[in-house]
Amino acid sequence: MAEVTLTAAFSSIPGGDAEAIKRLLVETVEQIARDDGSFQRAKLVFTESDERCGLTAELDGVKKEGVPLAIELDTLEDAQTSAGARAQLKESLRLYFRKVQGK
Repeated sequence: MAEVTLTAAFSSIPGGDAEAIKRLLVETVEQIARDDGSFQRAKLVFTESDERCGLTAELDGVKKEGVPLAIELDTLEDAQTSAGARAQLKESLRLYFRKVQGK
C-alpha cells in the first residue's frame, strides 16, 4: 500500500466536514496507487479558501506540475455519497498525477 500524507488547510468548512474531505482524498489517492501501481509515496497539500479548493502533489519525490489541481467543493461533497462523483474525482486526480510525474 502506498504511503499517503496530506497537509490540509480549511478556511470556511467546519471541522467534521473538513475531516470527511481529508479522508475522502486520502482513500481515493490510496485506491489510485493500488489500481495503477504508478507510485509508492504521495505527499499532498490541499487548501480551501472561500469554497475554492486546490491540491498539489509530489509522487515518489517527483513534482513536475507546479499548478495546483482545482477541485470544486461541490465535487468533494458529492463524492462522499455518490459513486459517480467519486469516479469523476478519481479520474481528475489520476490525470493530474500523470502531469505531476511528467507522463
